[in-house]
Amino acid sequence: MPKDWLKNLSHKAAHIKMLQPVYIASLGKLDDSLEFQTTPADLLGGDAGRGRWIANGQIDMNGHRVPLDCDHWFLNTNYQDTPFFTKLHGFEFLTELKSLGGDVGRKTARDITQGWLDHFQKYDAYVWSIDLTAARMVNWMMAYDFAYGTASDDFLDVFHLSFFRQYHHLRNALINKSYDDDFEKFNILWALIITQCHCEQFYDEVDFQSYIQLIKGAVDDVSLSDGGLVDRNPQTLLNFAKSCLQLKQSLQQKSMTPPLWLAKKIENTVRLVNLLTHTDKDFPQFQGATLPNKTDFEKITILSNLRYRRNDTQLGDYGYTAMRKGRTSIVVDHGNDGDHLSPMAFEMGYATHRMIVSCGTYFMDDQWAKGLSGTAPHSCLMVDNTEPKQGLLDIKPSLENLNGASLFSGTHQGYVSDYGVTHTRRLYLDTLGEDIRGEDVLARNIDIKPIEYCTRFHLHPSVKVSLIEGGALLRLPNGVGWIFTFSHGELGIEESIHCANGMTLRKSEQLIINDTMGGLSHTLKWAFKKQ
Repeated sequence: MPKDWLKNLSHKAAHIKMLQPVYIASLGKLDDSLEFQTTPADLLGGDAGRGRWIANGQIDMNGHRVPLDCDHWFLNTNYQDTPFFTKLHGFEFLTELKSLGGDVGRKTARDITQGWLDHFQKYDAYVWSIDLTAARMVNWMMAYDFAYGTASDDFLDVFHLSFFRQYHHLRNALINKSYDDDFEKFNILWALIITQCHCEQFYDEVDFQSYIQLIKGAVDDVSLSDGGLVDRNPQTLLNFAKSCLQLKQSLQQKSMTPPLWLAKKIENTVRLVNLLTHTDKDFPQFQGATLPNKTDFEKITILSNLRYRRNDTQLGDYGYTAMRKGRTSIVVDHGNDGDHLSPMAFEMGYATHRMIVSCGTYFMDDQWAKGLSGTAPHSCLMVDNTEPKQGLLDIKPSLENLNGASLFSGTHQGYVSDYGVTHTRRLYLDTLGEDIRGEDVLARNIDIKPIEYCTRFHLHPSVKVSLIEGGALLRLPNGVGWIFTFSHGELGIEESIHCANGMTLRKSEQLIINDTMGGLSHTLKWAFKKQ
């Protein structure tokens, strides 16, 4: 705690210093216009349709559109801490305008950039944050030839000066270590290296080689032994893969051989991205991941020049297990930490459809976001309607092959301190992917009193469900039916919510089994079987 307090104090002091006019002056003056010998490749490309929306004054995120706010720039609004803010101030939309092309795309890009320059030449805590500044600089360079290269001298003078100042702002953050975590350190170094690759005026051989060594350390610091990343959000894994591919491409454009460790990191990261996907070739919605990502998955896999088979896999440190048989996929979250508390929650997909899901996350309201990060919005077991102690989970997972079938098993201790109860979950997936059997075992050393518990199965909004004798019938949009059965307890259908893209809440339903544990051990068995 004292160390955290001192860290926060130093960051506040640094922020106060940056607010002073002398800070902007300290970033230096630009004597000559910048010259970009090359520009970063637009590896993933943009969507021309979204570019058209921007040109019409609306910003689109996964089909959710809001007016393009060039008066307040989303500051002090409901959109300040959302992907809309990131897309606008990180200038991620430029690739969409570039894809739109023509005078309309070019003029829109310049007009928005000019408006931004008019408002944010001076330091702003949100707009000049490390992650946004790094993304903005690279996106400006990526679109430079299309959007800015033939602009007026007056525009370019202001643009180049801002770019120059932002570069030195990141450099100062690196020197003064005024970054919050190793992800921010990575983004600083990523932007500095890419800038030096494309603009000789910034290139310094000693600094460049130092940055290459430092970014390797930053990559190691954010990585786990199995290749996952420390924040456990699969979305971060995808973005990290994009950044590493962009870095590799820029080094090659400067006629430099990318270091071997970078090539290995790209290979391992893209492999994990593919391993974690459902049969619809997109992420499970664990730890804040949103949909859709399928197009980006396909692009980065092609760019990595590798082919991957989506086999059963268990990532012990990253905290995920994926099982695939036939047209069925199951992904289990068994991590001991993360932003969402979902011990041994699972998701299930069949063909291109999701069946058992997590409720997702919501960017537009802090209370909703907090609520969706708890245990109840995940398909797992809760004791006495309380959340387990995350710091005490100590999950021990295993994955076995049983003559072609798969068996996941895991035990967590999150209820031991309050109830003396350990929870073991087993998930069996047969060779055809048509028979799923689950077992939740509660055990304790002392039988003091009965304990109530519930097991939840959140359903995708497209799934139709009805109770039948002995269980429930689930019908997918493609007409395929699944029968759900269970050993004991009371089964009901309750309301649920689902938020796939982080911005649109949809009503859904959940199956929930309520039961009571008596004695030292209690076992609930349940199953999904394809009709």
